[in-house]
Amino acid sequence: MENKNSQSRRQLYNSSPSEVISLGRRLIEVEADVGFEVWADDLNALFEEAALAMYEVMVDTSKVEPIEVREIGIKSDQLDLLLHEWLSELLFITDVDGLVFSKFEVNIDGSELFGRAMGEKIDPSKHSPKTEVKAITYYKLRVVKEGDIWRATVVLDI
Repeated sequence: MENKNSQSRRQLYNSSPSEVISLGRRLIEVEADVGFEVWADDLNALFEEAALAMYEVMVDTSKVEPIEVREIGIKSDQLDLLLHEWLSELLFITDVDGLVFSKFEVNIDGSELFGRAMGEKIDPSKHSPKTEVKAITYYKLRVVKEGDIWRATVVLDI
């Protein structure tokens, strides 16, 4: 059964950023890599949406159950670098522990991020692997607030 939130997220995924009221994500064209843009009403939701967008590049996140939890704490004085470190740490956990995630909780307080990622061990027969992500690049990396909406752009090395 699909809840209202997942339905609205799906609709926003297909929307352009100018049509967005709440949050969303979309792939962008980047030669030889994969990029995405995310947007949200607040910074915490933006970082959660970026993590979900990264995992959607890798697997079908609708099939990933939030069974195991990993807690992450990082610091950076720059928001774009904080986002880079957040996504890099998640990717590191995927590479080392074989986990993929589908649910995220982020709390940013100044230069510190405290996050929780929920998911499960990768099961190729269940999670339909798509693209292997090698790293998060600095190319086009940005986190900005435009009016009432936070936006980020991320490019992944595949």
